Amino acid sequence: MKRVSRRRPKTGGYPRGDETRAHIVTVALKVFGERGFDLASTRDIAAKAGVKTPALQYYFDGKEGLHLACAQYILDKALPKLKPSLERAIEAAQNGSDESARSALEDVLDSLTNSLGDPSTESWIRFVARSKHDGAGPGVELIRKTLSYPILEAAAGLVEKIAGEKSREVARLRTLLILGQIHWMNASRTEALKVMRWSKLDAVKLTLIKEMVREHTRLALGGAQ
Repeated sequence: MKRVSRRRPKTGGYPRGDETRAHIVTVALKVFGERGFDLASTRDIAAKAGVKTPALQYYFDGKEGLHLACAQYILDKALPKLKPSLERAIEAAQNGSDESARSALEDVLDSLTNSLGDPSTESWIRFVARSKHDGAGPGVELIRKTLSYPILEAAAGLVEKIAGEKSREVARLRTLLILGQIHWMNASRTEALKVMRWSKLDAVKLTLIKEMVREHTRLALGGAQ
């Protein structure tokens, strides 16, 4: 029997449909990020969002659908910002000079570092980090396939060219270590601020981080040659 997708009625149902849905996703990002998919309950998410539990079934077909909606929300926000850098990286790896490859890699690193300066991304990062750590929830595979792997492969192509690596496996490993500089600060943003004795990340501090990431990357790839 063919399944007919549900449509929201023009009248009735839950009030402010799209607004309510977006609010639930915002709340769920935080709850999933703090507790993980398995331990997060739809009842708790609904309570924090100020809606009845059946609303989650109505809007998302349950917890799995809500987790996927959170992942898609992150992709919709992150991909437009990263797409120009990734396209430039692919072109530079295939047809560019070593210098253009270095510049393209720095552009990718800068684009990823920019998320540190945006407070709204903190819940996204926690969601992604917790999902990958637990290996639970359908959204994690969507993020891997659509965001994480494309970033890794684009950057690895540049690292392979810059360092003269003959092994793609080694290039991926070098890339993971390079990207780890940014991933750690994103996933441990509060801890990083405490360690550095910073109250917040302003434009000056964000520029300093970018400069240090670039410097460490140049040293790492310079030593690989």
